[in-house]
Amino acid sequence: MRIAAVRVWGLAILTGIVLGLLAASPGHAQVKMPDDFTFEQGKGDPGPVTFSHTKHRDNGVDKCQACHVKVFKMKRGQTGPLTMEKMKAGEQCGACHTGTTKVGDKVVFAVNNEANCGKCHKKS
Repeated sequence: MRIAAVRVWGLAILTGIVLGLLAASPGHAQVKMPDDFTFEQGKGDPGPVTFSHTKHRDNGVDKCQACHVKVFKMKRGQTGPLTMEKMKAGEQCGACHTGTTKVGDKVVFAVNNEANCGKCHKKS
């Protein structure tokens, strides 16, 4: 009898939590996007790069798994240094930024096109 009561109370609490979460967030739960972060300007780079998870989400990359963990590790700094050589070889940002990959109805710009440098590298 006591075990059954514990199970009922546990189920009631779990149900209350789930219903509370559903009521608090219309649609589905929103994940808080990490703050933007800036990569230092490397020698010979046209400028530092600031990465924005929010901007990528707003442009249609709606799942963390689109980049993590297949392309990038979840924790910043664990993937290793980001280099243009790797990106131009289709790794890191270059896995999607090919000039042919589509996100929604937009084609993602290519990292190997010098006309696009200013899209990531901002002059200070």
